[in-house]
Amino acid sequence: MNKREMRFLLPVAFTLLVSGCGNQAGTHAVKEREPAPVAVGMLVPVRTSGEAGGREVLLVPASSVFRNGELAGVLVVGNDQRITRRWIRIGRIVKGDVVVLGGVDKGELVVGEYNPELGEGVTVIKSPKKTEEAESK
Repeated sequence: MNKREMRFLLPVAFTLLVSGCGNQAGTHAVKEREPAPVAVGMLVPVRTSGEAGGREVLLVPASSVFRNGELAGVLVVGNDQRITRRWIRIGRIVKGDVVVLGGVDKGELVVGEYNPELGEGVTVIKSPKKTEEAESK
């Protein structure tokens, strides 16, 4: 065998040797289990409030807004009960609520109190009593 053939065969032989080693059970696809749903203390709908001049503004609780540098965001819970991080434009604070200038729509549910442990895609369970209390305010 010449040097040229050796340069070709050595990497091929090494690859075959390495791929044949190890646990054969690892060749089957393992389905990852979804994490258990997380209970959230309060989900609050984005609501509107009238201003002088008849203009309506969107409001979310100040406690639901988080910051990342210059960005502001909220955790929105969709119809599938999964959390999505949503970046918003905010305005002034009115009685503990933040005026939202863009990024969410009226009626969307946001996590009432930001929790950094809640991540994108996490499934949540609503606490109906606390959610009803927030909606009645």
